[in-house]
Amino acid sequence: MKDGIYKVTFDSNVNRNGRCDGIITIMNGKVSGGDYVCFYRGKLAEGKIELQVVRHNPNDTTVFNGVDDVTLLLAVKETHGGAIFDGTVKGQPSFTISGGMHFLSDLA
Repeated sequence: MKDGIYKVTFDSNVNRNGRCDGIITIMNGKVSGGDYVCFYRGKLAEGKIELQVVRHNPNDTTVFNGVDDVTLLLAVKETHGGAIFDGTVKGQPSFTISGGMHFLSDLA
């Protein structure tokens, strides 16, 4: 994937309160970002992202309804202007997640 800043939207099979969103950056295969509940960091290689998601806001719920710190295993498919992804929580394959990434800008 192209290095840059992306808006990410996602949904899980656990939290059906609607899609959540955040911002990520991709640079040289490293992924960083966050939203108002969690921050994210991980690695992108060969169409897969392993992403650690850590809760920083104790006053709201995560996309997995209270499962706070998880590692996501995501398969990523590039699309025009971004990508789509789906995957599971490492060690908890019954927790699934899907979403998309929309390219916003090159990095500074």
